[in-house]
Amino acid sequence: MKYIQAFNIWNIPNELIRYIQPGQWVYAGSKDNKGIYQGTKSNGIIVVAWQGNINNKPNKREYIKALRDYSKQ
Repeated sequence: MKYIQAFNIWNIPNELIRYIQPGQWVYAGSKDNKGIYQGTKSNGIIVVAWQGNINNKPNKREYIKALRDYSKQ
């Protein structure tokens, strides 16, 4: 699959969210709220590593990996 330009995740119908590729840049509402989509949990919770949170972590890769693992539970 190929990544596309960041898009507003709030505008995606729930039945299409499962087709978003992990690692895809998304935003919530405005482009100021960017993050990296990690997956959707079995209970429907959408997991995104938000840019503001990523930048505040000392080990960014471990944080993103932890969220990716969390999304698979």
